[in-house]
Amino acid sequence: MIKRSTFIIAAILFLALLGVAIFLFGRSQIKTINELSLLFKEEPIVSPQPAEDLLSEQIAQLKQEVEELKQQQAKTAEKSELKPASSPSIDLKTQEELNRAKEQINSLGQQLAQLQKQSSQAPASVSDADLLKSWQADEKVAQVACQNKFMGSWQMGSGVLISADGKILTNQHVVQSSLGLTMPDYCLILFSKDFDAQTQSYKKQYRATIAGLFDNRDAVVLKIQDVLFKDSAGNVQSIAPVNTFSYFKIASSQPQIGDPVYVLGFPESANFAFSVTKGIISNLTSGGLYFGTDAQIDRGNSGGAAVNSSGQLIGLPTYKFVSSGDYRGYILDIQTIKLTP
Repeated sequence: MIKRSTFIIAAILFLALLGVAIFLFGRSQIKTINELSLLFKEEPIVSPQPAEDLLSEQIAQLKQEVEELKQQQAKTAEKSELKPASSPSIDLKTQEELNRAKEQINSLGQQLAQLQKQSSQAPASVSDADLLKSWQADEKVAQVACQNKFMGSWQMGSGVLISADGKILTNQHVVQSSLGLTMPDYCLILFSKDFDAQTQSYKKQYRATIAGLFDNRDAVVLKIQDVLFKDSAGNVQSIAPVNTFSYFKIASSQPQIGDPVYVLGFPESANFAFSVTKGIISNLTSGGLYFGTDAQIDRGNSGGAAVNSSGQLIGLPTYKFVSSGDYRGYILDIQTIKLTP
């Protein structure tokens, strides 16, 4: 009986000691684990984020990137060409907007290039003096001197070259005698380039004969035949023209009221020197033969050239009207004359 009790007490003590040992061992292990956790600075374990939340966050971030891209493209559109973004995150709507913007910029660029091209091709503003030089006006308009066989005097006027072989158009009243009874055997054609200021004479004179008259028109065609000059001994010599002549081309249409006009000739008011006046077409006569101008036309201008701003012959200065201080010159419309080559 005593042995059994002793055994039971011993067992109880053993179990108690075993429990104490287990408790102490577990406590020691927990302390060790906590120390190791602090040593390696491990973060507390958290539960994983749901996939739906991560997707929403990515979508929001992508939308923000798209908006920033829109703003950046809007700011730089004026400085550089828009290009489609390479990122696949841009939606279709944004891509279409960028494409439209690019098309508009390309269109504006083409329009600008066209305007620049037109601007570069546009003629620069030139002076009247430059126009006259480009036309070689003083070589295409000459002084015409025709002798009145009845009176023995010389009638002075102007003429304009209309062909390379020396055809000259002038007024009939320059060639015909004052009484209208006789015509000269020839007229002298004088160019300002041949005038010698020292001797006050012409180094060369061109002799022209009448080549054609126009019915009911104050116009006549002269044709240069030869050139007169003095040799070293002072004798007059005659040779055929060796060069072709510069001439004005005929305008293809009738001028309109308000169009500019240049009147070229050798008027008495300029001491029969080459002269230019400028004005506009003021009116058209009821008969259609003449048009009026405010450009000055004086005695000696008759038969010269009336030229448009393109350097084309539009008529012959023929007469002027003066009354109570009012002035208007009249030009025979070149379109009313049937010229043959």
